[in-house]
Amino acid sequence: MPSDRTTLNCPACSLAMSRQEFERNYGSVVSIDICHACGALWFDQWESLALTPGGVLRLFVVINDNRPAQRNPLGSNLACPRCHARLLLTTDMQRNTRFQYWRCPAEHGRFITFFQFLREKNFVRPLDAAEVERLRLNVKSVTCSSCGAPVDLNVGSVCPYCRAPLSMLDARQVDTVVQQLKQEQARRDEANRGPIDPSRFARLTPDGRLDKTATLFSDVPFGVELSGGIVEAGVAALVDLLKRME
Repeated sequence: MPSDRTTLNCPACSLAMSRQEFERNYGSVVSIDICHACGALWFDQWESLALTPGGVLRLFVVINDNRPAQRNPLGSNLACPRCHARLLLTTDMQRNTRFQYWRCPAEHGRFITFFQFLREKNFVRPLDAAEVERLRLNVKSVTCSSCGAPVDLNVGSVCPYCRAPLSMLDARQVDTVVQQLKQEQARRDEANRGPIDPSRFARLTPDGRLDKTATLFSDVPFGVELSGGIVEAGVAALVDLLKRME
């Protein structure tokens, strides 16, 4: 189904969304509509599945660089930006991770928060008991990366509003994406297509894996000021690393 590429309004806040192009599989590009105020994405049909590993990392940079001081709450009555039908809240499963999004009943596309997108791509994992305890001893309260509500760590490690467990960026999955980028680069070199944008690579050791700097992902909850959520702090650390490696 061809899509109308006129500017779309956010299903949640009705503000004009920003359209960005990202690398997709087979050497073409995909346009994704982003509401930075809500921290959410609109995908026409299955665009999220078409993103290359490099496209996913560039999306990290775009989201982080345009993060608002305070994210808009989404509310419960969301409308399709194309046909204006009410979007349907849907729960799906990727590997062993549940994630949620809102889909158009006429199949025009789907609306998903960046946090849920990270869950879909297996980029986040719940904190274990030891990490929760270390976090509680240092910061007492954090912001839920799913809905933006405060979470009192003296009460528990699950958001009292949306029931999402406190989660963090998983360095192992980031490493997996970097490995996929290396394989993609090798295929491009073989086909003489030229290099991938180097800003999409983190620093690699001789064996081709993330260097020890990657431990900052697991240390993020305990070594930074958490003005936002733990996942957001991890994304900011990843983006900082990518930019320093340009």
